Amino acid sequence: MREEVGYLKRRRILEEARRLFFSQGYRGTTMEAIADAVDMGKPFLYRHFRNKLELLVELYDEAIALSEEALEDALSKGANARDIVRIFVRNYLNVVLHEREIVAVFFRENVNVPPEELRRIDEHKRVFDRRLRAVIQRGIDTGEFSVDDARLASYAIVGMVNWSYQWYRERGRLNVAEIGEVFADYALRILTAPPLPTVAPGRA
Repeated sequence: MREEVGYLKRRRILEEARRLFFSQGYRGTTMEAIADAVDMGKPFLYRHFRNKLELLVELYDEAIALSEEALEDALSKGANARDIVRIFVRNYLNVVLHEREIVAVFFRENVNVPPEELRRIDEHKRVFDRRLRAVIQRGIDTGEFSVDDARLASYAIVGMVNWSYQWYRERGRLNVAEIGEVFADYALRILTAPPLPTVAPGRA
């Protein structure tokens, strides 16, 4: 019970830090503001987190974990490369749009993350990229996909989903699930598009 209470307190602090980092920026947020948001004094805050930077790094780790879970779930459920990509895009879009605050913090605040932590985070990103690229390469090898560059294709798909946190509005024409289906279709169209014809030098 005591451990569960401690976990819930940490979650509440992280949620308020995420909200404030999103709305005011990391540098514009103080530990005092976070303490006020959770309605506790700063000593309470410092019992769980040594400083503001530790909060930021934990939020980065959480964002990475959510992305990895989206891909892991797709890998466990998909029967082939097409299925895996479709499930992954739906999962990943769900993360990006339902966790918009943490996603925005992830993309905006890396200038405030220490180099040694950035290197660790970047290694997680590289592993994630390699795993998704391997799925696309598998689809190329089996004839499911027709692209000739798995790396660029994976960047195009992930980039398409990442950017949605900027423009999505809850009261928009489509809900998250509907956008997920559309984006999954777009991703598969990217992967199955016929190669562009080669244009001879000097000819339009």
